[in-house]
Amino acid sequence: MRAIKLGLISAVVFFVLFTLGGLLLPAHNVVSRAVNIKVKPAIILPLVQNSQQWHLWIEGMDSATLHQKQTVQIISVSDSLVVANWKTNEADYTTTFRFIYNAGQAVTIVQWQFEQDVKWYPWERLSSLMNDKILGTLMEKNLAKLQLLVEAS
Repeated sequence: MRAIKLGLISAVVFFVLFTLGGLLLPAHNVVSRAVNIKVKPAIILPLVQNSQQWHLWIEGMDSATLHQKQTVQIISVSDSLVVANWKTNEADYTTTFRFIYNAGQAVTIVQWQFEQDVKWYPWERLSSLMNDKILGTLMEKNLAKLQLLVEAS
């Protein structure tokens, strides 16, 4: 009986400490990557502003099961910005694509950013720390694919 009581008290204390530690982590996470593409933004924009075109440069967007796992809704489009909501089974993200044109070098900087607000749950706060490694690597790969696609045509 004493061991059970000690086990329960230990579990509660561990959970409280784990939760307090999680609260020290940020509730808003941003993962951002960029690439320089040697064309004007008007050439890149059609591939980014329409989520139906994303399969050409974002890995996994052509999968038949993709639409069961996530939804993408384009919120706003301008000549220098595309904002979308990206909802998966695990998280909701605000995705932003920025196009910064440098006329002197004839280069467009395409910045892709994922923003996520996480709840107070310690496992959510801890798992969001891995977003930079997981999402960042995929974003770099997909931006490189976009660069190859646009500069080749």
